[in-house]
Amino acid sequence: MRAEYENVLDDHLGKIHFTYVNTWDELLPAHWHEHLEIIYVLGGEITASINDVSYELKKGDIFLVNSNDIHYTHTHEDARYYLLQIPPEMRENRKSTNRADDLYDQLRDVFRKIAGFYEEKKEGYHLLVLSAVYRLLYFLYTEGIRSEEDTETAHGTLRDLERMKLCMEFVREHYGERISLADAAGLLSITPEHFCRLFRKYTGQTFLAYVNQIRMEHFHTDLLETDKNITFLLDKNGITNYKGFLRKFKEAYGESPKEVRRRKN
Repeated sequence: MRAEYENVLDDHLGKIHFTYVNTWDELLPAHWHEHLEIIYVLGGEITASINDVSYELKKGDIFLVNSNDIHYTHTHEDARYYLLQIPPEMRENRKSTNRADDLYDQLRDVFRKIAGFYEEKKEGYHLLVLSAVYRLLYFLYTEGIRSEEDTETAHGTLRDLERMKLCMEFVREHYGERISLADAAGLLSITPEHFCRLFRKYTGQTFLAYVNQIRMEHFHTDLLETDKNITFLLDKNGITNYKGFLRKFKEAYGESPKEVRRRKN
C-alpha cells in the first residue's frame, strides 16, 4: 500500500479536517468516531460499508458517515478522494429541510468546484479551496444532514452499539492473541448466537472477518516497516491459518506479501 495525503484544512484545535487522499489498495477496518465524515470520490473505486450496508463508489460519488456509524473503506488500486471530517458541535441538531438528493447535489457541486481549483492550480489556489471548504461547512451547518434522533433510530439501541464498540476495542488490543467467538460473546455476557446477529447488524460482516481485517492491517504495516520474515509476522499478528490468510491478503491488496515487500524496496 502507498498513500499520499495533502492536508488542506486542519484547524488549530484539531477538530475540522479536509484532506486530499491518493491511495493504492488501502484497507481501513471497521471503526467509528464522533465526527461527521464525507468522502467525495475523484477517481478509482472504493468499497465502503456503513453498519450492514455496502456500497461500490466511483468517480463523482459521495459517501456520508454520521457520528458513531460503524464503517470501513477499501480502496482498489489507484483511488483519489477528498475527506472532510466535522465535529458534532459544528452541526445543527435538527432535521434537514431539504430532500436528500437535493442535499447531495449541492454537496457534489461544491466538491466539483474544489476539484476544478486543484486541476487549474492557479497562483493562490489553496485560498480558493479553503473558501469553498468553508462554504461547504456553512451549508452543512445551516441545512443539516440528519438529527440525533434519526441517528439513534438508524442504529437501533445505543446500548447495543456501545457493546459492539467495546468488543471491537477488545479485538484491537488483543489481535495478536487467540480470540474466539466465545471470548467475544462472554465479554458482553450474551450467547454466541446473539453476539453473531448483533455484530453483523452493526458492522455488516462476521466477527471472524473483522478480526482478520485487523490482523491484516497490522501485518501489512509490519510487512512494509520491518525486515522480519513473513512467518514471524504471521505469528506476531495472531495468524494461524497461513494458507487461508495469504489468499485473503492477495484478494485485498492484489499482490502476495512477498510482492508487496519487493515493491516497497
